[in-house]
Amino acid sequence: MLLVCLGFGVDTHHGVPHAQVLEATADLTRSGGCLGAWSLTPEMPDVQRYQDALAFVHDAMPDFPSIVSTSVLDAIDGHFGNHHSLSSTRGSELFINPLMGLYWAFELEAVAERNLYLERLTDTMTVGAVQRAIEAFRDEVCVRPWQNIPL
Repeated sequence: MLLVCLGFGVDTHHGVPHAQVLEATADLTRSGGCLGAWSLTPEMPDVQRYQDALAFVHDAMPDFPSIVSTSVLDAIDGHFGNHHSLSSTRGSELFINPLMGLYWAFELEAVAERNLYLERLTDTMTVGAVQRAIEAFRDEVCVRPWQNIPL
């Protein structure tokens, strides 16, 4: 089974450090669990369907726009930096960038083997329960300090 990730960097404001994501990707590469990455481009039919789907969702749920999908599509369209397509993000600082439009593919089992709190997730049924399990784990361990990427 595969785990495919899109939107690298979108969750920085949720405390996900780029350096640690890249370190984990390097570790998964060494172990054979990283299968590579590829870019999405605006002219791809799947990207155009993604844009249509997001427009449909935003029309159906105007009070709940997807910051993640909007950021990814903005990146694919070539926007950069503190670009805001949604009024709900104004007042915050975004870093829209081309890395958000990369798909990363991993062997699911290899990712699961690295997860230190996987057992705590087995009985979770909701996003809230997952969040509480992760927070409880983080309260019990020494979380590494934030490290910036030297770019």
